[in-house]
Amino acid sequence: MRAPNLQRVTGAMALALAALAMSFSAPQAAVAAVPGGSGAATGSGAATAATAARAAGRPIGRGEVMDRAWSWIAEQVPYSQSGCHENRFGCYRPDCSGYVSMAWNLDSSLTTWTLWNVTSDIPAAELQPGDALLRDSGGTDHVALFVRWADEAHTRPVVRETYDFGHVPEERVWNDGLRGFTPRRYDQLDDLMPYGSIGAKYDALGGAGGPLGPPASGERDSMMGGRFQAFRNGIVIWHPNAAFAVYGDILARFWATDAERRWGFPTMDEAEAGQSPGGSRGRFQLFERGLFLWSQQTGAHVVHGAIQDAFRANGNERALGYPVTDETDEGADGKVQKFQNATIHWNPSRGTWITTN
Repeated sequence: MRAPNLQRVTGAMALALAALAMSFSAPQAAVAAVPGGSGAATGSGAATAATAARAAGRPIGRGEVMDRAWSWIAEQVPYSQSGCHENRFGCYRPDCSGYVSMAWNLDSSLTTWTLWNVTSDIPAAELQPGDALLRDSGGTDHVALFVRWADEAHTRPVVRETYDFGHVPEERVWNDGLRGFTPRRYDQLDDLMPYGSIGAKYDALGGAGGPLGPPASGERDSMMGGRFQAFRNGIVIWHPNAAFAVYGDILARFWATDAERRWGFPTMDEAEAGQSPGGSRGRFQLFERGLFLWSQQTGAHVVHGAIQDAFRANGNERALGYPVTDETDEGADGKVQKFQNATIHWNPSRGTWITTN
């Protein structure tokens, strides 16, 4: 945790950011029933006329891709291999490749043969919202937009597609896997551009000029069913249906203690904590299964379980001071945690009690 000006980045934080790929799992399960991950494409018309007017063929973020794709689902555009469907995003041929061309804001409607020219191969494990599944072999000529995985084993992709006469674009699960389709990524797709609920939180904190700094990676799946995006100084992590920022020493401590696998997701942004009896002031952030507290004098520590209950019931940091250790073992089956002005003990037979330091 850090002081409100957020200018301090600790060595532990730098190491944590450098170890980002090991701090979270590879993409895994579906991220709830919200189209496009962290709320990027809900059919709410989030893409504006100004966005639509952007010159075709320029870099595009995943959020805009998924908003554009949702527009044809919402409008129930009939499949056709001729003509074009026109809406605020332009006029494109209403077949599978025209649909993807529209979602990517290409200059014109390409075909399943020419989409190869504007995309590159990626491993299936790297598929993210707005990437494509493309095939033009074995009697199959089709392309679909990847949305997410429907299962933790990554065998059933959720896609958005329009696929035959008599049908309209829809989001559905391919229960028979990739079935010969090649994962492809549009060459002008800007993976770093924040979107959805994560983008909204990032913008609310001041974007690149705020405490998080510029993006360092694209949005990805977290370990426990949410989504996160890393920035130079921290992360924004989302779990239905809210996104919160974690940074500084609190993030370093969060990562060092098994992150959301142990503590769950944050339930608030970092905020100012109370003043201790000795004058210390700090910051705090609540997670689903723990309270992270930081002060300049004590660093960042986690308070949880029965000790957290006793800490809260006895005046928290305003009475007991900030934690100076994490919870440790005491005796055969007890726990203890030291604070600036007191120590909280716990064991299963006696419960919790407090001694003064």
